[in-house]
Amino acid sequence: MTKIADKITQSATQERAIALHQEGKLAEAAAMYETLLRTEAANADLWWLLSIAQLRLDRSQEALASWRKCLSIETAAPLRLRNIANFLLTMQKKDEIETQLLESLDGLDIPDWPKDVPLDPDGQAMVMALARSLIDFGRKEAALRLLDSLLADRSGDPDFLAAIAPLMIDAGGADRILELLRPLTSGQHRDRSDLLIAHAAAATAALHNEEAKSMSVRAREATPVLLTSEMPNQRMLIGVLNVAPRLIKNVFLPAHLHFHANTPATLAAKMNDEFRFLSIFPQADSAKDALAVLPRPRVIINNWVNPEILARDEALDFIAGYADGLGLPVINHPRKVILTTRQRNAERLAGIPNLLVPRILRIINEPQKRQLLMRLIGEQLGFPVIIRSPFTQEGVATVKVETPDELATYLSTATEPQLYAIQYIHNPLPEGAYRKFRAAVIGGEMILLQARFGVVWNVHRTPDPKVRAKLMTFDAKGAADAFALKVLRRPEETLGTPAMSALREISVRTPLDFFGIDFDVLPDGRILYFETNAAMNFGLREKEDLPEVISAAKNAFRRLFEKSASRGAS
Repeated sequence: MTKIADKITQSATQERAIALHQEGKLAEAAAMYETLLRTEAANADLWWLLSIAQLRLDRSQEALASWRKCLSIETAAPLRLRNIANFLLTMQKKDEIETQLLESLDGLDIPDWPKDVPLDPDGQAMVMALARSLIDFGRKEAALRLLDSLLADRSGDPDFLAAIAPLMIDAGGADRILELLRPLTSGQHRDRSDLLIAHAAAATAALHNEEAKSMSVRAREATPVLLTSEMPNQRMLIGVLNVAPRLIKNVFLPAHLHFHANTPATLAAKMNDEFRFLSIFPQADSAKDALAVLPRPRVIINNWVNPEILARDEALDFIAGYADGLGLPVINHPRKVILTTRQRNAERLAGIPNLLVPRILRIINEPQKRQLLMRLIGEQLGFPVIIRSPFTQEGVATVKVETPDELATYLSTATEPQLYAIQYIHNPLPEGAYRKFRAAVIGGEMILLQARFGVVWNVHRTPDPKVRAKLMTFDAKGAADAFALKVLRRPEETLGTPAMSALREISVRTPLDFFGIDFDVLPDGRILYFETNAAMNFGLREKEDLPEVISAAKNAFRRLFEKSASRGAS
């Protein structure tokens, strides 16, 4: 009877410890685990639970010791994999990952999934999460071996292959997943869009460019349109002309393939409860037949919004003709978008009081003209100078060149025949960091949307909250953050009438229905202009952007959609 009573007591204590753990009372839970282990030293589950609690309490050395003890006891491969997965996933949530934790992965034995053990959905999710963690920690070979062990019995399962494809590609197994996808996409699953997308992305990663192009076209034709989910309070159907990628580089779900770029992707995600969205790939030959059986939108958003790309290879005539052929009001019509290149924007905005627009040159990078080009840049823009591709966004292919010698080296290796050279205006904060504000203009309404900070001049959003927190360590007293929040909440009061008038004049002079303005504030109160375009993503992220700003942006879009739709009804 004593042994039975002890077991009952032990079981109740373990349940209580787990409950404390789940409530976040980690120190109490850890103490109870340690007490239990005095009499149950061979209980692998207790060692595993203790290691997780210790890790979350930042007792890393103890956590590693407990984890190793757990792994030394647990011999069943599925349970070992579970314990490894949970420990690594907990590691990833830490603000700082100590060197000793990273070193613990060296030589760590990752068992294969046993061939004789069925892989249920929970097990599949766990192993895939472990593979992702291993990839993130640089253990790609281990991740690939683990994934290969799963493929042994499921190499013909289309759902499984679609799910595992992005992991295989990221782990360096693009050729392996290609071998398994080809029979499916050439056989009975030849029209299944998720497999075609995975096949295209794998071919791109494996550098099979012709195959990648072919599969990207097939993926586009298999899903030429996409209708977001229907909800009871949707008041209007809005069509979106999206760009189908020439080469699919990532494994997207079909919905994400359509809605993955720029503000329309945000609108589909954040406002689908009141507006339904219909994405259209105009390049798809199958789009016409697909649209014939779908409801007709009341308004169209054009998301072909890179003006430099519109100017190439008759793209403008194609997409403008397609938009006009729908016979509906078009928001951000392509013929408006093409007027907003960086060069045209700089010319259009020149002379606005209290606005500093950096000088800009569009250059042809030809070897025989390089000396003349370098002299022109030195005389008109000076050094440092920003050099960038005309065709990219988000700072891609953008560099700051410090000297004429650096410029000569850069131009001699640049592959783009045309480049922008832009005057660099040095405007760091007193603490040495850099800042960028973004204003959204929606139907003529201006909303100060975001403030971003960076350690280098080319400031862009950082999606990882841990990295964002590190970026703000320069602001020990909180002055920079406080000023940014004040700008977003009370722009007139903070920036003053002259600066706000300059921003409003940018809005008036820009021929778009909605777009973003990136800028900073100079020490003398003037606006330092960075960029204006319709390709900016407004985000509207609840954990990043102010609630009142998100609400104002949504209200502005509601008014823009209603006003645009009314033009079609008149």
